[in-house]
Amino acid sequence: MAVIVTKNLSSLKLYLDKGLDSNSKKITGTKTFGFIDSAASNQNVLDVANAIADLQQHEVYDIVRLDNITLSE
Repeated sequence: MAVIVTKNLSSLKLYLDKGLDSNSKKITGTKTFGFIDSAASNQNVLDVANAIADLQQHEVYDIVRLDNITLSE
């Protein structure tokens, strides 16, 4: 039987560098934005992520697009 692939909404995850704690250990954080249209181009998602990153108090060190699909027969 053939596998049927259905694209679901994607999400966007920003990884933040929040500095160092009292023991000089790196503090990180994340912000996740859901309901990203699965048809949105990677360039458009990156452009939006960079715009959001400019609004953050902490430096963004990684941007991840998480695509979700449903597999069925």
